[in-house]
Amino acid sequence: MFYGDFKNKDDLSFLNSCLERLKSIFGSVAYGDNNIIIGRNCSYLQDAKLLAAIKRHATNEQERSLIFRLNTLIWAFDHALRIDGDIVECGVWKGFLFSVLADYFDFGQVPKQMWLYDTYAGIPARYDTEKHDHPVLREENLYEKVVLRFRRYENVHVVRGMLPEILRERSPRRIALLHLDLNSSKAEIETLDALFDRLSPGGMIVFDDYGWSGYREQHDAEKRWAETRGYRILEMTTGQGVLLKR
Repeated sequence: MFYGDFKNKDDLSFLNSCLERLKSIFGSVAYGDNNIIIGRNCSYLQDAKLLAAIKRHATNEQERSLIFRLNTLIWAFDHALRIDGDIVECGVWKGFLFSVLADYFDFGQVPKQMWLYDTYAGIPARYDTEKHDHPVLREENLYEKVVLRFRRYENVHVVRGMLPEILRERSPRRIALLHLDLNSSKAEIETLDALFDRLSPGGMIVFDDYGWSGYREQHDAEKRWAETRGYRILEMTTGQGVLLKR
């Protein structure tokens, strides 16, 4: 799947013909989620365990295309299993990414807790700094659906509330992996301020939107935030960013 301003079916046909032409020229071409990758192994695309987890949890082509981001998250999650602290996602929406991760790592058997924070009702007006709120984020009974999605895991906490305020009520003492996807520079910076000291040495932050041009304000705010603390965020071609705490 690609995100773009496809005004008519001819635009999509043009894109598909370009992809076919690239395959004829280069042979090895992987694509999806606005990635076009030429001449790389992309071995995660043949990871049977990952493909099976995606098949069990994906409900549409958009979710299936997130395998490129999931590759980053699986690497970060695997690393986090060896670091003191819990797994935290801020900005959950339907819970697809972390349902795949919980499945892939059999999280019910992992001696850690997972915390999934969201309003489950869209971006609050005070935090909608870049106007990324959208009706799809306010799906009816979204919170209940996410709770149902993770019901088999006793060590997963689906927490409804506004970030960072809700952290004062329910939050882990130490964090091994933090995933940020709040679609708001203000909300993400305030959440970083609240949680960074709890991130263990060797722990990671994965920023979902850091490299996407439509979220430049988040990139710039988080780049400044990291630089003031002596860190550099790795911008990835998947659109993600990664920070490793020393």
